Order: sequence, then C-alpha cells, then structure tokens
Amino acid sequence: MDSLIRDCDKLAKHQTAAMNKAMGAVDAAIRALEQAYTDPSSLGGAQRQCAQTQDTVSEQLKELSTNVAKYGKHVERSFKLDLGVVAESRAFEHKRSELGQAIMLHFLRTGDVALARSFSAEDAVGLGEEEWGRFAEMNLLAEQIRSPPHELGPALQWAGAHRAELTALGLGVEFALHRLRFLQLVEEGRGGVALAYAREWFPQAEPSRLPEIAHLMGVLMYQRRLQSSPYAALFAGSRWAEGAAAVAAAFCAVAGLATSSPLAVSVAAGARALAVVAKVSGLLREKRVEWSQQDELPVEVPLPDDMRFHSVFACPVSKEQASADNPPMALPCGHVVCKASLDKLARGVRPGAVASGRFKCPYCPGMATAGDAERVHF
Repeated sequence: MDSLIRDCDKLAKHQTAAMNKAMGAVDAAIRALEQAYTDPSSLGGAQRQCAQTQDTVSEQLKELSTNVAKYGKHVERSFKLDLGVVAESRAFEHKRSELGQAIMLHFLRTGDVALARSFSAEDAVGLGEEEWGRFAEMNLLAEQIRSPPHELGPALQWAGAHRAELTALGLGVEFALHRLRFLQLVEEGRGGVALAYAREWFPQAEPSRLPEIAHLMGVLMYQRRLQSSPYAALFAGSRWAEGAAAVAAAFCAVAGLATSSPLAVSVAAGARALAVVAKVSGLLREKRVEWSQQDELPVEVPLPDDMRFHSVFACPVSKEQASADNPPMALPCGHVVCKASLDKLARGVRPGAVASGRFKCPYCPGMATAGDAERVHF
C-alpha cells in the first residue's frame, strides 16, 4: 500500500507538470493568433505556433496516458488476491455465539442500538437489560458531545463520579473533557469565564499536565483571531468526535471491556495480513505443501503498537488459552503447556508416555513427570 501511495503522488506531480506545459503551449498559440489578428504579416508564425502547440499537447497527453496505464497495472497487481486461499479457516466453526456477541457489541459501541437489538433478536444473542441500559448511557454521553451544542456537562459528571476507576486505569478522560470545555468557552468569546473555569478545575489535574496547561492558557491572548492563531488546530471540528470516542473508550474500560472494539481491531489486523497471507498460501498450494500448524498464520504479520496487547498464553498442544483452572505449566526442559495437556500426557494419552508416569516432551526428547512441572505466570 505504501508503494501505491508513493506512485500515486508521483503520478499526480507528473500530471500537474504535463498540464502546466500543455497550458503554456496553448497560451502561446493564443497570443500568436491574437497578434496575427492585428498584424496579418505574422499569420505564418501563428500557424507554425499552433502546429507546435498541437504536437506539445499530444506528446504530454500520450506520456500521461502511458503513466496512468502503468499505475493501473500496479494497482491491479497489488489488489489481485485469491481470497479463496484464505477463506478456508475453520476458526469460527464452533464460535458462532462468540462471533455474534462481538458483532452486537460493536454495534452498541458505535451507537447503532436499534441495529444491535435487531441483530440480537435475529441471531439469538442475549444481553441483559442492565447491559443494554449501560450502553444506552454511554451512547447518550457520546452523542451529546459529538452533536451541537456539544453538551459536556453529563460526561463531566460521569467522569467525576468514576474518577477513582479512571485514575486506576491511567485514563485522563476527565482532564480531556475539562480542556474541551475550556476551549469551548474561549471559542464562544467568554474569555473571563474560561479563565475562571481553568482556575477551578486545572489545579486538580496531575502534575504531569502542567506543561500542557501552561500552553493552553496562552490561547487567551488570541481570542479575537483563533483560526489564524498558533492554537488553530485545537479548534478543529474533529475534536468533538475525538472527545466522544475517548468517553466511549473510558466508559467501556470502567465496565471491564476493551477500550477499542475487538471486532474493529480484528478486521483492521486482518486487512493488514490479507495480502501477505494470500500470497504465502498461494505459494504453498502451488508447491502442494500444507502449513504444519493448524489455526496459525504461516507468516509473521507486523502490527502497529496500537494493535499490540498483553499476550495470553495459548497451549501449543491443545491450542486453548490458559485460565485460572487451566494454568500454564513449565516442564524441566523449559517448554510450557497448559495443565490439561500435562494431565493427558501423564495419563499416556499421547504417544511417548510410559507406565512409570514419565512422558516425553511434545517438542524435545526431554522426559518428565507431572510432578516435575511448575506453574508459570505471564
């Protein structure tokens, strides 16, 4: 995708240069014709200038068409994916209810409560009335911030009531809301009220916020020309949508949910991985080779920092995530499996177990017993 963007920028610059050159030639032809109109003796020169202009314009159009065609082929090569090779996973074969829950919660997070209720009824995805009410409150707070007149009071009251939880989670949404209110008062031309508001609320902020607060106070000097001031970016219209998203994320965090929609993150990560996985899967199919590990990607997919989360141990034997009832256990050789897999190995479920209770590690020649394993914590 980065190479497509770079080539598109180059094509746009070439288009601008070609247009400027062609328009310059046309202007020259117009001037020659105007001169011939007043001075018939220059008609021959005007004729030659028009012929030269025609050649110049044709040459520029031909060159531009060639570059556009090359870029079109580049786009086709980049997006020509055989999605059939990546659509064979059975990861969701027995996860219909979990997938339905993720879809419905995504609708609720984005404010589509009616759509979420309709999906819940059609797909038989249950959610308690208390949860429905909680998401309705969240969406109401977000909508009040997002839509004019951008009411911040209810969200500030909610943030104040949950200050302890927000502080424990390291979320500064309350300060962000106070900053929005301060800027709103300045934008309305109520500089004195904004100053009083800052004196009331900003001293309660964390000491690490002091440089930001000091910077904010400078906006009072530009009240009469905010859009041409160094603070113009703080008054962009997108600040309301960003504030609403921050409140929704904080609301979910307080409720014990992920701050970002798991479905949205999964789709974004999948989109990044799609081209690479499709290419590798196609190569493996051509060579008639199958990926050795079931339900695992055949390649490493680099993800940005905002898509990196605390890892949860998944047993390499059973492919199940560890839990309090099924914790990860380290064998003497250093390999780690979950307790359920360890018990199966000790009972001789897998080949390699012997009557003495000793069994071979699934990944190396090391031998061990269930009593040799120690619980590990991640």
